[in-house]
Amino acid sequence: MTVKNTKTQTIVIAFLTFIGLGLSAGLLGVAWPYIQEDFNLALDAVNALLLVQAIAYTLASFIIGRLMARLGSGVSLIAGMLIMALCLFAFAAASTWALLIFLGLVAGFGSGIVDAGLNMYVTTYHSAREMNWLHASFGLGITIGPLVMTYCAENLTWQTGYAVAGGILLIILALLFLSRRLWRNEGFQSAENTPVRRASFSQSARLPVLWFSMIAFLAYVGVEIGIGQWAFTLLTQSREIAPEVAGVWVSIYWGVFTGGRIFFGFIANRFDPSRLLRWSLLGTVTGTLLLAWNPLPVIGSIGLIIAGFAEAPVFAMLMTTTPQRVGLEHAENGVSLQMVAVGIGSAILPGLIGTIGATFGLETMTTTFVVMAVITLVFLELANLARTRRPLVSIAAD
Repeated sequence: MTVKNTKTQTIVIAFLTFIGLGLSAGLLGVAWPYIQEDFNLALDAVNALLLVQAIAYTLASFIIGRLMARLGSGVSLIAGMLIMALCLFAFAAASTWALLIFLGLVAGFGSGIVDAGLNMYVTTYHSAREMNWLHASFGLGITIGPLVMTYCAENLTWQTGYAVAGGILLIILALLFLSRRLWRNEGFQSAENTPVRRASFSQSARLPVLWFSMIAFLAYVGVEIGIGQWAFTLLTQSREIAPEVAGVWVSIYWGVFTGGRIFFGFIANRFDPSRLLRWSLLGTVTGTLLLAWNPLPVIGSIGLIIAGFAEAPVFAMLMTTTPQRVGLEHAENGVSLQMVAVGIGSAILPGLIGTIGATFGLETMTTTFVVMAVITLVFLELANLARTRRPLVSIAAD
């Protein structure tokens, strides 16, 4: 089998894996009102579940480089997907809130391995185009997830939605197992095609550009995940939209988000990444402002669509340009630490938004979306100013 064929097979499986990752991530936003009712929980009780998931996700992100170096890329991804699939089935069978929280902890570790592992892999061996399409695959999954859960929760049970998702992940797990020997393990390469010596974490942590990037990632995931997590609750409980209609709007948000990632995948290699990111974040700020303003339902809906499309390339472009910002020797640590920031943002910000909504009214959640979008833009500009001034080579061919 040629290197080109191997590369094609693994990236296709990577895309399918991210569809599964996104599908599982898209379930909770729609399932939460039903879980809340079944277990007689407060609105912001979801904070505990989000927190334990994100703590485990962050731990997996922190150790992903060493895990993949020890076990290999293929085996690491198999382990993460196996954990996720089993936890989704266990979610469907769980009878107590405490058990759901425990399962969230375990599932968070598995999703962290898969998410951080594939981000590391595609950053190392592929281009901005494939990175955008990888995250478009996540968007496709998270577009399908709310539809699956909306149908199951309205016509069957929310538990059935988790069981269906678990079955889909088992199929992806089988593909990962069959392809386990095709995944590359040599790491970042210099211009002379020799392995790059990885800097220590302490050396990388002294780079201001890395801290600015981490803050940008942290704030950005607050916008992306926050809107996806709370839009259904906002639309149904504050803006009095029927659940079946609100579920569709959440899917439209993720659908536009996914379509944007597919679109930007075609053009990402033709534009300066810093300029593309700047305009995307300006669009995100505009969309969140319209969603918060909402003088008419159509204006808020347009804001939701603009935000989804503008967010589309941000994560992928920030991740794939990590070596250019921090240097090849810091790139592996950079990817790992940025994914740690993603985990921390996932742990803190969606729950904080829920607490703000429960305390000050659901509409105040939209103000936090605007604030976090602005923070992301500001710290991206700071990262551009502080980026390492050294000549770097291209790490992936188109």
